[in-house]
Amino acid sequence: MICFITSGSHKYAVRELRDVPGMPKIDLMSYNQLLRKKSLPRATYVFTDFDRIDFWTRELAAKAYRCLTANNARALNDPASARNRLPMLKKLQGEGLNSFSVWDAEVDGLPDRYPVFLRTRAAHRGTQTELLTTPEEARSALDELVRSGLCLSDLMFVEYCAEPIEDGLFRKLAAYCVGDEVITGMSVHDENWHAKYGKEGVASEAHYLDEMQAVKENRHAAGIAGHFKAAGISFGRADFTLVKGKVEVYEINTNPNNSLILDHPFPLRVETDALFHQRLAEAMRAIDTETGGDPILMDHPDLVSQRKRDGYLTRPRWTP
Repeated sequence: MICFITSGSHKYAVRELRDVPGMPKIDLMSYNQLLRKKSLPRATYVFTDFDRIDFWTRELAAKAYRCLTANNARALNDPASARNRLPMLKKLQGEGLNSFSVWDAEVDGLPDRYPVFLRTRAAHRGTQTELLTTPEEARSALDELVRSGLCLSDLMFVEYCAEPIEDGLFRKLAAYCVGDEVITGMSVHDENWHAKYGKEGVASEAHYLDEMQAVKENRHAAGIAGHFKAAGISFGRADFTLVKGKVEVYEINTNPNNSLILDHPFPLRVETDALFHQRLAEAMRAIDTETGGDPILMDHPDLVSQRKRDGYLTRPRWTP
């Protein structure tokens, strides 16, 4: 069994894995539920959603992670060392894995390279501005977002780093890390540089044939494995693109959507998605743990004392 630990309102992405043919048994648990457990059954545990939980929940989760690994259970994504978006992107640039810069709006001040855009450090709300080309535009946009109620401590500037694959068409790529395996995933095409969700009808059959070939040959696995390692993430999906042939990672989502493509104007895309999910299921089976044996005690002193405090704690708020 593989058990995913998620924020309370974001179990839906993991549930989608249960629809994938060949998957091992998938269970899911919120952090709120995890921290009430005196013991856990033998399984593989995957910790996710670090940008959607508060610091104390994350620290307690790191102690639960250590209870698991001290008892020889397989656990992926150490909450104590996995990097969230801003420190991850700074690390990737510092190691030469990414070429673009990021700035903490609260600490670093205004960028010294343009164009840039603003986004939040946490959650998955996408860009908050269009491209900003001058310090004056950057300051005005930042002030406006803070006036709107976004927290300065959660805002970051990101240097624009994208390249159309042809006139007016952008492609966002994806790759999954599952333990020691990296799997090329499905792409997104859009007329806008954001390319967050994609736009149906803008890509041609030739683009989808290339996507199929990329999945078949696992084209991007070698080029992105180092990014996962630098981020301290052993399960997640990297969203990235190629700029002048170089991999540029935008983020690594530890709780990505996993829905199947069952219908598409180009049937070959359904075939490509089925192949990708087959590879994903194979990788998941490789990290699976057979249930049975003695349960693992969640006996770290901080976990024990927290359970006593949690008697009247209500369900956490939804986080975007």
